[in-house]
This record gives sequence, C-alpha cells and structure tokens, in this order.
Amino acid sequence: MRLLPVALLALVWVSSPAYAVDCGDLVTQAQINQCAFDMYDEADLLLNQTYKQVMAKLDPHRQAALKKAQRAWIKYRDSHCESEASVVEGGSMYPTLQYSCMRSETEKRTEQLISMLE
Repeated sequence: MRLLPVALLALVWVSSPAYAVDCGDLVTQAQINQCAFDMYDEADLLLNQTYKQVMAKLDPHRQAALKKAQRAWIKYRDSHCESEASVVEGGSMYPTLQYSCMRSETEKRTEQLISMLE
C-alpha cells in the first residue's frame, strides 16, 4: 500500500503527453535547446505533481516547512544551473547546458520528495 503513491506518479509520468518528448533527428542548436527545455519541462511537471502529493499528506506545520524548503531549493537550483552553464555564457549552447542541469537537479529533487511518500 505504501507504494501506491509512487505507482500512481509513475502512471501519470508515462501517460503524460509531455512524456512523448522526442529528441531524435535534431539538426540545429535551436532544436537541441528546445529539446533540453522540453525535457526539463517534463521533469518539472512531475516534480510539481509529486510536491502536491507530499503536501497533501503533511500537517500544516510540516507543509509550511516544506514550502519554505522548496522555495529555497528552487533558488539554489536556478543559481547552480546558471553557474554551470556560465562556461558558455553568450553562446548558443547556454540554454542546453542550463536546462540539462535544471532537469537533472529537478529529477533529484523529485526522488527526494517521492521518498517522503513512502
């Protein structure tokens, strides 16, 4: 029974239209940048769904604490990924590096939140 929330999240993830991100046959840097954004956006959707599930099972005090932590984490993620991508600042690869980092950090955070559902 403890795995039910995780199974439901997996079902939402797989059945989501965003899950259909197809990054095959990319030719231009703009296409690669768009694909990186789409993959980040997909990860962010799952993060938000997971966050809502976790918030729903917490008491008000813990909800406030998680909300504060989540806001701090978002600031960290954005700053961290901006720093990671700064090696190519001004270049056409900047969005790809930034969104790839944001996707990776978002996936890690989602895993942390999923562990709170168990």
